[in-house]
Amino acid sequence: MLLSSYIYIPVGDLEEAAGWYEKNLEFKVIYKDDLYFDMRTDNGVKIMLIPREKNITSQMQYSTGEQPAYGFCVDDFDVIKEKLEMNNVKIGEVFDYFGRSFSFFDLDGNKIEIWEDYEYNVRR
Repeated sequence: MLLSSYIYIPVGDLEEAAGWYEKNLEFKVIYKDDLYFDMRTDNGVKIMLIPREKNITSQMQYSTGEQPAYGFCVDDFDVIKEKLEMNNVKIGEVFDYFGRSFSFFDLDGNKIEIWEDYEYNVRR
């Protein structure tokens, strides 16, 4: 049975990126070494920060532009949006398609999406 999931995020400086993810998305470092930083939120969302090679980022390149390769579902959309804005993270346009969403970039140019999952709204 699947228990959880994780994503690899390529970053230029593991320590600096870990601080950014802690400040903006409340991840905490669980384990670190020269190969990766294992970071998790209090409710178990997991990311793995790995050293970036050259100009590699995690988003997908389409003819219509960049598309995030990963995103985070939230139940506090307005709170996380306001927090990112207060921390001077430039966010993109808010869309409302099966739940509100917006994209933003981390320190290393990785495009991330925040999504207020429509299933959460249905359950409320």
